[in-house]
Amino acid sequence: MTATDATETTDSALAIQDKLTSFIRARLLPDELKDEFGPDTPLLELGLLDSLSAARLLNFIKRQLGTNVPDTLIDPENFRSVRSLTHLITTLIPAQQAG
Repeated sequence: MTATDATETTDSALAIQDKLTSFIRARLLPDELKDEFGPDTPLLELGLLDSLSAARLLNFIKRQLGTNVPDTLIDPENFRSVRSLTHLITTLIPAQQAG
């Protein structure tokens, strides 16, 4: 990986993180948590993801980010925070483009 590739990967990850953060703030977050919400906010511990909100989030990831999250990767570790979701998505994108 060249320095340019690393910069593009970082920029891409930040763009994904921003999109996820915006979606969660707008669609899933109660008003009282909006000011405190960040990339490491624990989504599951705060009860922000139930089955319906997880389905909405997965649909957003598929439609807006062009990535399908396989059922085998839908686990608490990957959905712990926006940062962990961003890592998952940036890992999936090259694999889905290649295959």
